[in-house]
Amino acid sequence: MAPSAITPETSPERQISVKKAAVQSRSHSSSVSSVASIKLNDGNSIPQVALGVYKAPNGQETEDAVTAALDAGYRHIDSAARYANEEACGRAIRRWLEKTGTPREDIFICSKLWDSDHGYEATFNALCTSLDKFGLDYLDLYLIHSPAEDEKKRHESWRALETAQKLGKVKSIGVSNFGAAHIENLLNNATVVPAVNQVEVHPFCQREALVELCNKHGIKIEAYSPLARGNKLEDPTIAAIAKKYNRTPAQILLNWNAARGNVVLPKSLTASRIQSNLDSFDFQLLPEDVEIINGLGSENYVTGSMHKSKD
Repeated sequence: MAPSAITPETSPERQISVKKAAVQSRSHSSSVSSVASIKLNDGNSIPQVALGVYKAPNGQETEDAVTAALDAGYRHIDSAARYANEEACGRAIRRWLEKTGTPREDIFICSKLWDSDHGYEATFNALCTSLDKFGLDYLDLYLIHSPAEDEKKRHESWRALETAQKLGKVKSIGVSNFGAAHIENLLNNATVVPAVNQVEVHPFCQREALVELCNKHGIKIEAYSPLARGNKLEDPTIAAIAKKYNRTPAQILLNWNAARGNVVLPKSLTASRIQSNLDSFDFQLLPEDVEIINGLGSENYVTGSMHKSKD
């Protein structure tokens, strides 16, 4: 039977309650949602839905979007050094924590090592720079943004992440844009198994072989571009299913991804869309509709420049 959507009623995973924050916040005091949390292979938990901030500017617009997301119930913010907006994210997060009295540990924050900073010392310095920009003592997750072509540097970068984890600079460590060969090579040389692999996954790019390999090793898939950058919102199959459930095409795409157990990273700077994306997980697709969507899965990448493997 096809998996059903992760919802507050059906998920076996721990739920992150945000009612306290809702009472303390002046806005969204009665409409804050609950977000499912998934256990990682290192014992830490990750909120299943994150606000992605790729291409978001390093200013007020992004601060407002992060604040709107936190007010709505998001507890996971996904940034990167390459996005050049860690300062804006950090300002919004710190201000929101102070305003609501929410403990820092209730917010999950991710950043990533950019390609130019591979190598042991360079990686560690890049992580410290990201921490300074966020204005935080630790990150919840730090990823290698993409695999260095230099295998030695790739391994050195991972060793630096393992050291940072031991030192408490980051709670969980993982990778992004790693194909099957990159994963297998890393596992043959690593002490710590990556907690996640952040890759493009949506109904039109399902990465089945890679997903199967990651699942085998307990590596959680984080699905970026889950809306295929908007390129498939008018797909007739998705549109028909959306009409059936009285939902938007975006909500169908996000629900499908979460139902597979993936962490989902939709991005938006618009408060209404931020809220709509979060409202994608309070219903279940029927098994026959899941199968129809599964049948769309050709390898249709929308982020081709980031893919350094054929899988």
